[in-house]
Amino acid sequence: MKKIILIGILLPFMAFSQTENKIEGLTIDTPCELEYTRNLGNQNNYSCVFQDNNENIFQYSATVQNLFEDMKGLTDNSLQVFKDQFFKTARENAQSNGEKTENIVLANGQKALKIESYLTYADQKFANTSILFLYKQKSFIVNLTTNELKKSYNLTDRIKIK
Repeated sequence: MKKIILIGILLPFMAFSQTENKIEGLTIDTPCELEYTRNLGNQNNYSCVFQDNNENIFQYSATVQNLFEDMKGLTDNSLQVFKDQFFKTARENAQSNGEKTENIVLANGQKALKIESYLTYADQKFANTSILFLYKQKSFIVNLTTNELKKSYNLTDRIKIK
């Protein structure tokens, strides 16, 4: 009987425990382990899907693109121009698709772009939040797609850069 009670107490905590996923120089806290899914050229992709007890679906993903060749040989001034243009282009592309954009700052002071959009698949409506930033000659896009539309899941707080 004690085992059943103990499992009943611990199960909710175990079901929503967080995994610290270490990916290419940063850590992302998610309730599931981000697994390497594919490599397209110089772009690596990681993802995981989690479903809670209320049948809400949460898909976390990260796309990392190596920009070493693009940034090689840039001076401080030209590097800043590259970064500014990178974010400007990302913002313009998102806004042209009707997505909401916002300049944000991550916990370590890193500048980032937050993009919010909605998609429909079959009869399900999903909210997608993307955080885009540059770090160590790489671009990172961290996404959370969910059909839980009533809560705000602060994806920004899940990203930790050393």
